[in-house]
Amino acid sequence: MINLIPRPCSAKECGGMVPFSSNTRLTGEFGSIFEPLSQLLPAPVSAGDNQLTFVHDGHIAKEGYHITCTGQDICIAASDAAGAFYGVMTLLQLCAGKDRFEAVEIEDQPRFSHRGFMLDCARHFWSVEKIKQILDIMALLKMNVFHWHLSDDQGWRVEIKRYPLLTQKGSIRKSTPLSLRGYEEHMEPHDNTEYGRGLFYTQQQIRKVVAYARSRFIEIIPEIDMPGHLVSAIACYPELSCTGEVVEVCDRWGVMDNIACCGKEDIYRFARDVIDELCELFPYPYFHIGGDEVPKTRWKKCPHCQAKIRELGLRDEEALQGYFNNVIAGYLKEKGKYTIGWNEILKSEALDHHIIPQWWIPLDDSVREKAWLAGGGKMILSFLPYVYMDHAYAMRPLEKTYSFGPESLGVTEDTNILGIEAPQWTEYIRDEEKLDFNTFARLMAIAEAGWTERNRKDYQDFACRLESMREYFASIGAVIPPAWIYRGESLGSPLPDEQAWAEKTYAAWGDDPYFELKFAGKKTSE
Repeated sequence: MINLIPRPCSAKECGGMVPFSSNTRLTGEFGSIFEPLSQLLPAPVSAGDNQLTFVHDGHIAKEGYHITCTGQDICIAASDAAGAFYGVMTLLQLCAGKDRFEAVEIEDQPRFSHRGFMLDCARHFWSVEKIKQILDIMALLKMNVFHWHLSDDQGWRVEIKRYPLLTQKGSIRKSTPLSLRGYEEHMEPHDNTEYGRGLFYTQQQIRKVVAYARSRFIEIIPEIDMPGHLVSAIACYPELSCTGEVVEVCDRWGVMDNIACCGKEDIYRFARDVIDELCELFPYPYFHIGGDEVPKTRWKKCPHCQAKIRELGLRDEEALQGYFNNVIAGYLKEKGKYTIGWNEILKSEALDHHIIPQWWIPLDDSVREKAWLAGGGKMILSFLPYVYMDHAYAMRPLEKTYSFGPESLGVTEDTNILGIEAPQWTEYIRDEEKLDFNTFARLMAIAEAGWTERNRKDYQDFACRLESMREYFASIGAVIPPAWIYRGESLGSPLPDEQAWAEKTYAAWGDDPYFELKFAGKKTSE
C-alpha cells in the first residue's frame, strides 16, 4: 500500500529505493520554488547525491503533477508551480521522515480548487508559531486556503491603525465561559479571568504569515464579521450600534442582538476603513464579511434603520442587510476582491451575484442554496453536520467528515462549487493540546475529501493509511487521537492510558470533563 494523504488519482510502485534529501539537486522549470523547497527536504543520513528535475507540461491539470523515477533520479511534471510543489509534498510523505522512498509513478490532480481550513482566533488566540505549524501540515496535505477568523463579539485580533481601540480594548474580555450548562438562564460557569490583553496580530506579523503561507501555495482569506458578531468593535466605538450605548466586549458565547446599525453611515465608513487596511495585507482576491446570525430585533425599533428602509424602498430588515452586503461587496469589487459570506446572506433576494455564500446551514430546506447554484452562483461548502471540528468525535466521527462532498447536500452538479472548507471554532478550545486533538485527524479527512475524486474515496483505505502514517504525522506535530476515539465509539471503560484522551472528547461543546479537570479541578457530573 502506498501511504499518501490525500489519495492520488493513480499510483504504482516501481521497485527499488530512491534517495531524497537535501543532497538532492533541484533543477529544471519552476525555479521560484527551489529555495523554499530546499528548506523542507529531509536531512541526509545515508542518501547520496541525485537529481530532481521539474518539467513543464501544459497538458496536466492546474495544481496536478506526474512523478516518475529513473534509477536514482526523479522527475516531476506539472503545468504550474503549485503542481510541482505538491509533487514534492507527495515525496515528503513517501519518505515519512527518512531520506529515501520506494520508486513510484504517480499521476494526480485535485477535485476542487478551494481546499480550506478556517481557524477561529477571536474566541481564543493562537500564536504565529502555531499558525505556521498548521500551514506546514496543510501544505503537506495539499490544502490551499487558510480562512482566518479575526474578529467576533468576544475579541478583535488584528491591528487596524485607524482604529487603535480595537486592539487596545476590543481584544479584552473580562472572563471566558466554560460550559453551556445554565446558558439559557445566563448562569453558565465562567473562569472569571481576564482574557485577550495584548493577544492580537500586528500588521507586520500578518505580512509575515501571508508570505509564509504563499511560499507553501496557501492563500489566506481574512474574515471580519459584519454587521453581526461585532460587539468587540461596538465596545470600542459605540456609535456603530443602533443605540450608541456603552458596552463591554462580550463574555458570553452565542448570538448577540447588539449588532451594527445599518441605518447610519458609521458602519459603512468603519467597514471601508478596515477593508482598506486589510486589503493591503492580504493579496488573495477574496474577503469574508461573515454576515451570519444577524438578529434584527434592534433594527425593528431603530429610527435610523427604519428611516433607511423607507429611504431605499426596501421590503424589510432582511432587505436592509442585503443592501449592506451589496454596498460592502461593491466596495470590495473596486479593490479587485470577491466577497464571501456565510450562507444566511442568501436571505436577501437582491444579493449581488458575485458574492460567494459559504454553506454551513440549510435555509428553507436548502432551496435558496440550490437555486443560487443553478443560477450560476459560486459557493463554498462547510456544512455543519459533517465538517465542524469543534464537536466531539462521539458527535461527529471521522468517517462522517471524510464522506463529505456536494453529494452530501443533494448537489449533483458541482461545476459552481469552488470547494470545501472545515471550520475550527474555538469557544471551548483553550489550549494547543485540545486544538491539535480536535483538528489534525479531521484536517487529513477533509484534505482527501477536497482533493480526491469521489469514486477514488474509500474510508477504510483512508483509515489504514492514517494508522500507517500515525508515527510520521506525530513526528511533525500532527497528533492523531486513538482510532477508537476518532471512530466515535462508546466511552465504556477505557484503559488508564486512554483516560486522558477520553476526557478531551466525550462531550459536546463546553460540557467537557477535560475543562472541569483542567480549569475547575473536578469532573462534570453525569
